[in-house]
Amino acid sequence: MPHPQIEAVIFDVAGTLLPCDAHSAADSSLLPEASPLLTHLSSEHQRIGLLTQQSMRLPVALAPYPCITADNTRRGAPAPDLPVLTAMRLESQTLRQCVLVSGSAAGVTAGLNAGMWTVGTALSGSLAQGALCDWAELPAAERDQLRMQATMTLLNAGAHYVIDAVDELAHCLRDITQRLHKGERA
Repeated sequence: MPHPQIEAVIFDVAGTLLPCDAHSAADSSLLPEASPLLTHLSSEHQRIGLLTQQSMRLPVALAPYPCITADNTRRGAPAPDLPVLTAMRLESQTLRQCVLVSGSAAGVTAGLNAGMWTVGTALSGSLAQGALCDWAELPAAERDQLRMQATMTLLNAGAHYVIDAVDELAHCLRDITQRLHKGERA
């Protein structure tokens, strides 16, 4: 019997690949960490899906990836509808072998409700946008406090992993793969 592996990585776009306050492609471009990650995952032949809690025009760089929006369902997060529909669009066979990456507690809860592994992004999603804009100017102690608050928000929502931003995702995916090989479930 073959070892289970990650079937799909699904991104809750706002707060993971785009700034959390992005409403259209005109508002924002990809976060600096997003493009190298997407290139890496694509080179590994990893299925990638996107979901958005609100209708938005996505940047051209995200066009190759299927996206399910809140318009496709009656219930938004924390209901599991968006992650499940995205996994179905990617032809995933087993939701517990899918990973949802989200910058919000509601997104993490939606992934958990769908039976997926969840990774929260603290610095690109859970922090207030004002705090992120002034991040470099904040004293180190205040940055640490904001990072801890964002991390705790995502952990309290039940996230399996919390990272600062998606450039740290590869480690989580390797660990999830090892855990799947051991028979663990989300």
